[in-house]
Amino acid sequence: MITKNKIRRIEDFLDTHQRVEAKLEFSFPLPKFESLVIILNSYAELELFSSYFEDFDLPTEEEYEELCSSNNYSVSAYPKFNLYAI
Repeated sequence: MITKNKIRRIEDFLDTHQRVEAKLEFSFPLPKFESLVIILNSYAELELFSSYFEDFDLPTEEEYEELCSSNNYSVSAYPKFNLYAI
């Protein structure tokens, strides 16, 4: 999915829910949560998307790369930007 579509999905989710929590995770959200999963293709995407959230704790690019490579994750297992309605 191209970044423009990911941004639109994030904006739609934020328009729908008054309070949203953003997390960088490898797992998919539990079904009980109203959530949106954005699979990241790069650190630049994470930086761009995180700018929508004041309290998101953005890792450094080095921390992000370490997170991705620490267990030899494949590209399909890269972190997901999970948004939770709270």
